[in-house]
Amino acid sequence: MIAMEIFFIFLLFIMGSVFGSFFTLAVYRIPLNLDITHSRSFCPNCNHRLEFKDLIPIFSYISLKGKCRYCGNPVRIRYLLLEVLSGIIFVCAYFVFKLNFPFFTIESVANYIGFIFFYITNAIILGIDKEYLKIDKRVLLFGIITNSIYMLYLHSFQNLNLYKYMIYLLIIFVLFCLDTIFIKKFNKNYYWLQILMLVVFELSYIGDFKKIFLGIFSFTIAFFIYLVYKRICRERKEKNKIPLGFCICISSIFSIVICYFL
Repeated sequence: MIAMEIFFIFLLFIMGSVFGSFFTLAVYRIPLNLDITHSRSFCPNCNHRLEFKDLIPIFSYISLKGKCRYCGNPVRIRYLLLEVLSGIIFVCAYFVFKLNFPFFTIESVANYIGFIFFYITNAIILGIDKEYLKIDKRVLLFGIITNSIYMLYLHSFQNLNLYKYMIYLLIIFVLFCLDTIFIKKFNKNYYWLQILMLVVFELSYIGDFKKIFLGIFSFTIAFFIYLVYKRICRERKEKNKIPLGFCICISSIFSIVICYFL
């Protein structure tokens, strides 16, 4: 039984690393309005179509020593890091939400899936924000839809107060409208509005788990990541703006995992 559980956990790690590979693809393609589901993967440097052997998470990066098989250009380390971290997150969530293979319960599986969709949304948002300093509303909308389905489940089977969540949705809707109006009228993205949307989205998920403590803990971590990122930019003499969404997404993911472990 223990051997089977270990094997199942290993499969979760593999699945997480596959998702991590997909996240890097999504972060590259979504801002460019490229297809993320049907088009084959290609090298962004030489545009050569990648074969299956080039797409094996973690293994392909290590075996090729971080370089493209076809043009030899270096592949960014974020590909490997996100694959490994995603695998770890998937495994950590197994323990956090007490899946207890093979004695699954509907509640534990639903909580696990709800967190995974929350993680998927945050992983893609933080990657895009780090590269382009913007919160992609299409990804955020995906997160809102999947999170709403999860909240409906909690309302139906775990007596969640749905009115509180409706308030979060109303605030996000108002911010969406304001952002759309500003874009159409001034042809300009207002980053602070996007950050507010992201913050409300994060609160709509974590607000009903550890309540005030988890929220404070999450944004404390975000502030710490912000300071570290700012220091790194200063040491490199870079004047880039700090991607606040990147900091918030990382803090939200890890604060949930850490708080449930404690």
